[in-house]
Parts: sequence; C-alpha cells; structure tokens
Amino acid sequence: MGSFSLSVQIRDFVRKDALQMLGNALEGCGGSGPSTAYSEAYRMIMRVGVSDKSFIVRMAAARCLKAFASIGGPGLGITELENSILYCLKALEDPVSSVRDAFAEALGGLLALAMNPEAQVKQQGNKGPAAVRKLEDGLQKHFILPFVRASGVRAKDLRVGLTLSWVSFLQVLHHKYNIPDSELQNFALVVMDILKGNDFADPHVLACVLYVLRVGIADQLTESSQRSFLGFLGRKLETADCSPSMRVATLRILSYLLNNLGEVPIEFKNILDNTVVGALCDSSSHVRIEAALTLRALAKVDPSCVGGLISYGVTTLHALRESGSLEKYQKLGSRFPPDRILISNNTVHIGRYVLVCQQTDMRTAHYRTVDWGSASAPLPP
Repeated sequence: MGSFSLSVQIRDFVRKDALQMLGNALEGCGGSGPSTAYSEAYRMIMRVGVSDKSFIVRMAAARCLKAFASIGGPGLGITELENSILYCLKALEDPVSSVRDAFAEALGGLLALAMNPEAQVKQQGNKGPAAVRKLEDGLQKHFILPFVRASGVRAKDLRVGLTLSWVSFLQVLHHKYNIPDSELQNFALVVMDILKGNDFADPHVLACVLYVLRVGIADQLTESSQRSFLGFLGRKLETADCSPSMRVATLRILSYLLNNLGEVPIEFKNILDNTVVGALCDSSSHVRIEAALTLRALAKVDPSCVGGLISYGVTTLHALRESGSLEKYQKLGSRFPPDRILISNNTVHIGRYVLVCQQTDMRTAHYRTVDWGSASAPLPP
C-alpha cells in the first residue's frame, strides 16, 4: 500500500514538472511560435491539467494559463479566452486555497487580455491574420455579477478569489498595457458598483472592495495622481447615487490616501466642507463614524484644516449629551430636567438648547430653546 501511494505521488510530480516546463516554454517563446503548437499546448492544459486530482498539478495548470495571458494568447480566439475565464471562475471554489489563488491570478490576466484586443496575438488564417475581438461587458459578467451572487458555503472563498482577480487585472492593465493613472482611477467607480443599493453591506464584502481600491488602484498611483484621486473620491461623496456603503468605502480610502500623502492638497481643502464634514450629518451611523475617523486622519496630517471644527464638535457633543439627559428623565417620569442642565434664557421661562440645524459650510450650529415651564412672575403683555 505504501509503495502504491509513493508511485501515485511520483506520477503527480511528473505531471506537475511537465506543466511547469510547458509554462516556461510558453514564456520563453512568447508569441513567435507556430499557431498549431500553441493550440495543442492549450488543449492539453484544459483537458488534463486544470481538472487533475492532484492540487499541485492544478496549480501548475493555472500558471500555464497565466503564461498564455502574459504572451498575448497566441493560437487562441475570443472563444478560447472566454472558456478559460469561465473555468478560472469555477476554480475559485476549489477546496485548496493555493489553487484558488493561482487561478485568481490567471483570471485577472486572461480578462485583461480579452478586453484589450490590441494586445492579443493575431492568428494566421488562409487570407492573412484573423481579426481579433474584444470581450464585451467582461467586468460586469465575470467579476461583478459572480461577486454579488456568491452564496453557499464557498461564498467567501469565491469573493476573496474575485478580489485577487480584480487586483491582478488592474496590475496587468497598469504595468503591462500601460493605461494612464487617470483611467486607472475610473475603475474605482466600477469596483464600488458592487456596493450600490446596499445600505449596510456585509463586512466581508466591504473589506474585499476596500482591498481592491487600496492595492489595485491607490497603491499603483503616483503621488500627484493620488492627489487628484482624493478630489475624485471627494466629489463622489456629493453624488446622489452614492449609497451608505459606498460612502463608507470612499471615506476609508480618503483616510488611507491622506496618511500616505502626509498633507492635504489644496483642491481637497476646497471641497472639504461639502464632503467629509457634510458626511457628519448623514442619516447612516456607519457613515458618520467613518466621517469622524476621516477627520481624525485630517487632524493628524494638517491640524489647520480642522481647527475651526473643534468648537463645532464641542457644541454638538454638549447638545447631544443634553438630549440624552432629557430622554432619560422623561422615561423616569420627571417633569423637569435636573438643575445642572437648565439654562436661563433671560426671560421668565426656564429652557434648554436643542440642536436644530448644523451649518457645515460655516462650521456652526443653530439652536432653539425649549420651554419647560414658567416662573412665578407673570408673563409680559
């Protein structure tokens, strides 16, 4: 029995080594070899390697698919590319995490190639090079919808795999296909579409989106591009279609960028009141908390930006504390609040101040008095 098990392991390693050699050959030859050789290599990978019982063989097959994507997919048409993408999606639910990671990386490279026909190696036909086609709606079909629809015991594994695929996709676009930073930051809106319509996203979903925004986009931008990205995200907070979950994600990345830059760009200061400060009044408590954390990051980086908010914050806290005290004493059946929170309003009435409207642009707050009863003196005519 032991010799049989050893024999199986040896055969597994032989197949794994054979696929590794194939992957090295693909990378070494690039797209300059005969089309039939590439087609045969692809057929062997898909027929034997990706479905092998041994996880080390499946990992080697995933790396071969990544190699195919890196050299432009010679010998493959859009049909073969999409079939490979679909199989990589299926492999993201593999029970072995290292296999999932390998196929996630391959998926990102294959989708980037399928969506950039100019990078694909043209197949030679009887009448010259065959026309290449672009995969339409690739992100929506293969990244966003599978992520949103993930369910069951493997849902988290699938989401993590798609998150790594997103990062691989964006890194290939930026490093290999040289898309400019201005185009790269536009993908932030596509990534956050995952959160659209969700008032309170699953924390795991939110964490995946934040990882893509940080590693896939923010970390790849130059310093000057990160400055413009701050304003880009700030303006997103002002849009009507920005759900609470999207606001939380946006504010979290704003904090990350501010800490990275170590300063507050002037263009971001100009929209500060209408974005981050305005989020303090959001109806969602999650957004208000995240806005407060972003202001903390601002205070660390440039205290002068939030100096005018100190008195505003103190006044608001006093008002909230008094409101809480009022509710407490009302529940206890007390007619009047305690003496320490009664405020004379210079009339014959005893009242207290209640927050009515927060004026974020001026960093002030408006209050009105609420009467609790009249004194013994008669009211003026």
